[in-house]
Amino acid sequence: MRRGRTAGLTFGVACAVLALSVPAPATAADEVKLGDVQQAMANLAKIDGVVGAIGEAYVDGKRVGQGTAGSRLLNGKGGRIPASSRYRIASQTKLMEAAVVLQLVKEGKLGLDDKLGDLLPEVTKHDWVDRADDITVRQLVRHTSGIPDFIASGKFDVFDFTTPYRPIDLVKAARTVPRQGEPGQYLYSTTNYGLLGMIIEKVTGHDRATEFAQRLFAPLA
Repeated sequence: MRRGRTAGLTFGVACAVLALSVPAPATAADEVKLGDVQQAMANLAKIDGVVGAIGEAYVDGKRVGQGTAGSRLLNGKGGRIPASSRYRIASQTKLMEAAVVLQLVKEGKLGLDDKLGDLLPEVTKHDWVDRADDITVRQLVRHTSGIPDFIASGKFDVFDFTTPYRPIDLVKAARTVPRQGEPGQYLYSTTNYGLLGMIIEKVTGHDRATEFAQRLFAPLA
């Protein structure tokens, strides 16, 4: 296997999106020199562990560059990745959740030093999160809560993209994993952002998709 970091890996595509917020000059956007996106994707696909990559560059909402390289599957199998492919953005949603959380803080609806146990009292009542009364929103955002990653529970197939799970189910699974750090210590854990999503929904009364659409996507459209 030339690419792919684990022998058990059966599928993987690394997707890169170049969303550039570049102010356009007086001339047309197609005159802006942004480099060769195709070459950038080709270089990216050569990195060990990367199977394939697709990318686009935009200026003022107009696409000014596009590229695709590598393959859909390991070892060059699966064919070329179409430049128009749709893909899961995975942990890029963490950036969106963090942005919404900071907006809520600015609006006075949430505080970075608010305690998880106060915002989601059910996680304390049912002991779904260890030391929830000590953990702050700031620590959830920074991955310094010490809450284990639910993936470490071994209860989920990370390549199963068809089975939906409620965020609370992921939180409960994380509770079965021994704590690996104290509040304040860095430990990357997706469980943090599952909890932040629950907090967003609790504070706003809307699901995350609605908040993303209203606060992020609509203003950028």
